[in-house]
Formats: sequence, C-alpha cells, structure tokens
Amino acid sequence: MELEVTERQDGVSQVALVGRLDITGLHAVDLRFHALTAAASRPAVVDLGRLEYIASLGIGMLVSCAQSLKVKGYRLVLFGATGDVDQALRRTGLDQAMPMVTDLDAALEVLGKA
Repeated sequence: MELEVTERQDGVSQVALVGRLDITGLHAVDLRFHALTAAASRPAVVDLGRLEYIASLGIGMLVSCAQSLKVKGYRLVLFGATGDVDQALRRTGLDQAMPMVTDLDAALEVLGKA
C-alpha cells in the first residue's frame, strides 16, 4: 500500500491511495494519511483510481478523516473509485456520507476550486 501526494497551490490536499487497503495496508498508511488530510486542516481530495481493494478498516479511516475535516469546516472528496472498490463504498453508504465523484475536476468543483 502506498500514498502518493500531489503538491497543489490552491490550498487543497491531494492524496492517492495505491494498492490494497486491508489491515496490512492500513497500518502502512494510516498515520500519514491522517496527517495529510485531517491534521492538515484544509480541504482534501483522495484519488482511489488505483486502489485495488478496501476493507472495512480502510473505510473507517476515510470516514474518520472526513468527520475530522467536517468539524473544522472542510470537506474530503473521493474520486476515481472503480469496480469492487466503488461497489464496496456504495454498499456501505459512504457515498451518502461524503462526496464521491468520477475525476479530479469534479472533486475540485465540489470544493469550489475548479
């Protein structure tokens, strides 16, 4: 499991989750993901396009960060989820709890940064 960070000049954190977000993957990225999203105290977009699998613990990580940002007045937007990952997130109702869109442009539009 890897995290890829894209430096942006518009005040938005952009992080890509790459690989399998199972228990092993979660332990590899959890603290850094929180630091780059919730602790950064700014809007965040998360690219799920290369995420191959997500376990319930990984969904919990996303929810936790989104809730932390919401308390601070910011949003976390997911984009690019496909296949089994997209289905898993929608089955759990995550798309009702936070924005899930198809691509980066749509994610930035949700944040008013397009």
